[in-house]
This record gives sequence, C-alpha cells and structure tokens, in this order.
Amino acid sequence: MYLFINYKKVNKLFLLISFFLVFFGTANSTERTKKEIKIGVFMEDFQKFGKFEKINDTPNGMFPNNENSFHQKQVIAQKKFIDTFITKKGQMEKNTDQVILGMAYFEFFYMQQLKDNKKSLETFEKKYPKINAATKKNIQKIYGLNKARKSMREALGLSLENTPEEAIERYYVLYKLLNQAEIKTINLTKEEKNNSKLHTKISKNISQLKNITDDKLSNRLTEKKFNSEYKKNFKKLSKNLAKSIAIKDYELLTSFIIEIDKYKNTNNSGLLSGYKIAEYILQKIKNDKIIKKYEQDLSNAKFEIFSQNELSILGDITKSMKVTKNEKSNDIQLQIMNLENGGIPVNRFLEVYRDELNVRLDDINLQVASASKMKDWTLSDWANAWKNPIPEIIVDDAGIEVSLSPEEIESIKAQLAMKNFKELLDLDMFSSLIQNEANNFNDIAKNLDINSDTFKFSFTLDDFARSFGDTYNLDINNYADLTDLANAQHNANWSVEEYAAAYQDNVDMINALQSGSLSSFDAGRIAAAANSGLQEVADTIRAATSAGVSVDLEATAQGLGYGSFADAVAAYNQQHGTSYSVEEAKQSLGQ
Repeated sequence: MYLFINYKKVNKLFLLISFFLVFFGTANSTERTKKEIKIGVFMEDFQKFGKFEKINDTPNGMFPNNENSFHQKQVIAQKKFIDTFITKKGQMEKNTDQVILGMAYFEFFYMQQLKDNKKSLETFEKKYPKINAATKKNIQKIYGLNKARKSMREALGLSLENTPEEAIERYYVLYKLLNQAEIKTINLTKEEKNNSKLHTKISKNISQLKNITDDKLSNRLTEKKFNSEYKKNFKKLSKNLAKSIAIKDYELLTSFIIEIDKYKNTNNSGLLSGYKIAEYILQKIKNDKIIKKYEQDLSNAKFEIFSQNELSILGDITKSMKVTKNEKSNDIQLQIMNLENGGIPVNRFLEVYRDELNVRLDDINLQVASASKMKDWTLSDWANAWKNPIPEIIVDDAGIEVSLSPEEIESIKAQLAMKNFKELLDLDMFSSLIQNEANNFNDIAKNLDINSDTFKFSFTLDDFARSFGDTYNLDINNYADLTDLANAQHNANWSVEEYAAAYQDNVDMINALQSGSLSSFDAGRIAAAANSGLQEVADTIRAATSAGVSVDLEATAQGLGYGSFADAVAAYNQQHGTSYSVEEAKQSLGQ
C-alpha cells in the first residue's frame, strides 16, 4: 500500500521525527502546571525553534539552475524529502546518499514550516500556556520537527546554532562522496529476513517505550496518558519478544525488560535508563548478528571532484562521528551507574552479551558499579572495570619494543579506569541523573587522589602517552598533552590509544583525500561510519508510530501536488487497482 506508506508516514512525519531522542540526556524535572503538561511543549523548547529566514546559498547541483528563489527551492525540497523518507523509505538502507541529501532538503522544509505557522508561533509566545487547540497542534508539530533537525545535525557534528547554509553544505559534501558508492546486494535467506523484521519490530517497541518514559519524566505526559501509552506499547513488545524467545540474545533481553518494568510506577529515571540500555544492546545485536541486505563500497571513489574546503569538511565529519560515539559511550555508562545503584545488576547482563553471546560492546570503556561496591575497589577491580584492550608492547626511549608485564598492564588499565570515572563525574548529566549517590561517587573520586600511591603503579599514563607520541610522531610528553588533543573534541573520554589514533586518523584522511590516493586510507570506513549513524536515524523514522501530534492530511496532500486528500486516495486506487474510501484511508493513518 504505497500511498499509505506515503501518507501514513507523512502523517507521522511530524511525529516520526519527534522520536529523535537518541542523543538526549535525562529529562528536565522542572515543575509544570496541568496546562503545560497537556501541551507538552514548553517555552524553553520554543526558544530553540529559531526564526524563519530564507536560505539563499545552496551547493551547485542541489537544485535546477533555473530554480533560484527560496519559494521554488522549498517546493522541490519538500517533495524530495518526502520521496526519500516516506515514499521510498524501504530503500534508505540501500541509498544512504539519498538519505543524506534528504536531510539537506529537510532544512528548507523546516524553514517553510516556521513561515507557514508564523501566527501560531506568535500566539504561543504571547499567550503561553493559555493557547487554543489549533495553536497547540501546530506548536507540537514544530517541536517534533525541531527535534528531528537537532538529531540530523548532531549525526554529522552540527548543532542548532549552525546556520541552515552550513548544515546543507555539510550534508551535500557527504552526499557527493556516498553517491559514488558501489552497492552490493546480499541475497538473504528466509530466516535472515525474518530475523531482521523481528529485530526491527522489537527495536521499534523499545524506542516507543523509551520515548514515552522520557516524556513522562520531563512532564510532557499526564500520569493517565503515560499509563495508557505504556501499557499499550509494552503489550506489543511482550508479544514480539515471545516470538524471539528461542534466540538467546532476545531471551536475555526479555529477562532484563521484565526486571526494569518493575520501575514503571516507582522510578521513571531507572525505567528510562533501562530502556536506553536495551536500545543500546539491540543496536549492537543488529551490528553483529543481523545480516544487512546491502553493502557499500567506496574504494573507487574519486576525490579530485572535491575542493579543498570540501575535503576539510569530510575530515570534520569523520571527527564528529567519533565525538558522537564518545558521547553515547558516556551516556550508556551513566545509565549503567544509575541502574547498578538501583539494585539491578546490569553489569552481569552486559557481561553475558560480551562473553557468552559474542556481542561486541567495545564502545563501553568502563563498566562502573554502585557506589557501595566501588568504594571498596582495589587496583585489580579498577583494572577489571576497564573493558577496552590496550597494546601490550610499547616502544621505549631507545626505540626498542618492550613487552609490558601483567602487572604493568593491570596498572595502566586501572589508571585509565580511574581517569574515565572522574571524567564521567564531570559531565553535566551526572549530577541530575545520579542524585542520591552523587556525593558518594565524588567521595570515591577524591579518595582515589589520596590513595593512588598505595596502588604502586609501575608504568604511568605519562609513560604510556610518550610511547604513543613516539609511535605516531606526535609531540606528546605526558598524558596531559595527549588528553589536550582529545579535549579539542567536545566531551571526549577515550583511552590513550584512541586519543592518538583519532588524531592520526584525521591527518591520514586529509592527506589521502588531498592526494587522491587511498593507499593509506580506507574510504570504506567513512561509508560504514556514516551508514551506522544514519541507519539509527532511519530506524527511528521507521519506529515512529505513536506521539501526541497529528497533521492536516488535506494540507499534506496538497503539498504533494494533489488537489485534496480524496484526490490522493483516488490516485492510489487507480495506480494499484484498489478501492479504498477516504474514510478507510484516514483510519489506516490513525485519524
């Protein structure tokens, strides 16, 4: 039912994108009035919407040469955005380049929405929270779209502070690269197809429950609405998990979901942490065990088509993806900390995935525990808490390779764990999430400064940093120098080897792209990284099936070139030989 894919998702276009909460931290606990909660959009949200401005500069090739005005471009942009994300949504995994281009077109779509809803925006600002139903509907729509805009930009290292022109330029440069990919289609077995579909359904259920919980925690849902939505979506999740119970990965996930569900009436913060971890695990299962239908090969990409500025933008994109990875790592570690403090042994759950089910959790540097456990940790406990591998051979001052002893390796791991732990405590989200135990964790950090001498470190982080500086020809004299490199990338907390590798990767990439040579740089890594990040966007879009926003189907149909929604239904019936009535179509769309 392609029209219904079209309009179902158009209906949810203003909802779907309201589910881009992947990169968000814990919710605002500010007290809200009943009116504010029913609206679900607050004045601080409004301040982030931005103002309508015509987008003047666009990359050559993005629009026909004769379409020069903002109005002409936004008409084209809306159709192309909808075509990519809705009409051809099933092809997003294959056509990553078009997804990126669609994100560029979305910038026009969003600006036009600000213009079209100018009156509602002015009314909201003047009369909030005493607004009518029409204003509420339009404001909720803009709120969802702005969350989409934020998430799309953050996927490539931008924020709402960047201009639309800056965002479009970055999207288009990556599109130019990914557009050169050679697509390989994988023939999936029936079992592989079924596993993929079931995984998508479970991921969709988890995403919905996470977002419902987040909305409740941030006072965007009434208690009654939360209970109703939660019950409905938990029932769907339970049904899909029951179908997958024979697969060990999902059997374990089911036991975890049953455990965290106990929090729904007592601890929404713990419930949200649980669903964030479940979502994280599902993404890892997808990466490792769900066979993808398409592979992208950029080994033959031509970089001479890029200007010097465009090459630098590609470098920034790669760096920003690593920053995003670190931010997600920080967030998941805080969620682990929150659940461990609540008495749920989430570390045991993660260890089973890592050690027995062979699911890679390599972006979790450190697995923390509850404050009551960590206060008694010895050096070996800290070392065991560090989960990323470290090189066991370093180069000494004379240039000779030296194997580190088990004691030295333990020493380095313990120091890295302590360093990472202290960085977690400095994050803004820490104090708001770990409210009851924050002081206890801070006391542990202070005691580390006092008691670290008793650990008798045989090989310090400064030694470790210098060895990497020599290896990578970097001017690094100590761990602080190495950390400074990473601090240039916001909120980074990588291990020492990751700091050095990140810096060198960026240098290698720019040099390789400038020379047009790929001998020292695998361009496929860009495709893989981009596809991973964008696939999360695509997955979120597919998952968006419930929210408190709806759209005027008549306006949407007209925006796509039809005289009315009835005309759109008639066109679908004619094309596909069906006989849906307008009412049946609306019912299918949830209206």
